[in-house]
Amino acid sequence: MNLDRKETLKEQIVCINPFIHNRAKLVKEDFLERVKHVQHLRTSYNSKYISFYITSVDEYNNIIKFHDLVNKGIFDFPYYEVFAVAIQPKLYQWFKLASITTIQKQIVSWMAGVFYFIPEKRDILKEQVYKPLFEEILKIVETYYKDFEIPDCIVQSNSLMDDSDSSFFKKQSKCIEKYTQVCRDYYKSEPPEFINSPFAYRNIKEWGVNDCYNFEFVQAYLNKNDWNRIVLKGSSQDDMHRVESRDDLWLKWKHVYTTFDQRKDFVYSFYFEAIEQNEKKSKQRRETITNDVKTKVWQRDNGMCVICGNNEKLEFDHIIPFSKGGSSSFRNIQLLCEPCNRKKHANL
Repeated sequence: MNLDRKETLKEQIVCINPFIHNRAKLVKEDFLERVKHVQHLRTSYNSKYISFYITSVDEYNNIIKFHDLVNKGIFDFPYYEVFAVAIQPKLYQWFKLASITTIQKQIVSWMAGVFYFIPEKRDILKEQVYKPLFEEILKIVETYYKDFEIPDCIVQSNSLMDDSDSSFFKKQSKCIEKYTQVCRDYYKSEPPEFINSPFAYRNIKEWGVNDCYNFEFVQAYLNKNDWNRIVLKGSSQDDMHRVESRDDLWLKWKHVYTTFDQRKDFVYSFYFEAIEQNEKKSKQRRETITNDVKTKVWQRDNGMCVICGNNEKLEFDHIIPFSKGGSSSFRNIQLLCEPCNRKKHANL
């Protein structure tokens, strides 16, 4: 599925690859010089990268790769030179705040619940899930569910739709309560909301969960032909308009990439704001930077320009310009010397 050029990315978190120039064996300045003419960039929905209904070794490995992407900035894409990835906020926070071990346990615990409470899926899971994971599923079932009797209305799935007795819902609720308790005992926390029931996952847009047991995210990339033409050979013409593209993502990437400082988080991430929010902010008066924010920024940036390290003629700069919806918060303010600040605004 490709993004329409008119479609807007709203409230996404974008992870930036801050070392993309290394692929071209160029310093950052030379790399930016090569790509400065580009106005649009290929983007694509990738719904095959990570699946929470794990049935193969590849899907299992992708869980780990995705965790490394969010937490370590490892852009491990074998087919494309990926500049940036836009992720739904809740999915990002899940992989940011939970350890990979906990995430794996949350997923396998849910699959064990599916296996136990939906008997007609047992043979399917046995055939599809790779052996080590399936053995873990059986271990969870034997450890936590062996003394819990499945209500008849669950076993006899063909009669569920005909059962108008409200007791069905009470029985189902007890099953969900049991599953939730198993989650607490097995990995010591509540299950994520999209798998808070063993009977079905929830298709939640804020998580990026689709109907194929996948998480969707948007990636921006150049394929090998684009890379060779634009980065290695350069071009005076913008010939990227021919592809599906999101100029928002490209412009945001270039802005963040030019101001990225290795002293900060390895992966620079930020929220896209809805269009209507940006329009509303653009009509507001410029927000004053408070003395408290200035003090914290000065301490964080060690009283020097975050680009060149100069400690003279310093200015407080909005990382995302106020005109583009940027706030005067601590996170969006940085120290720049006057020359770097003028150069940045000239590039913008």
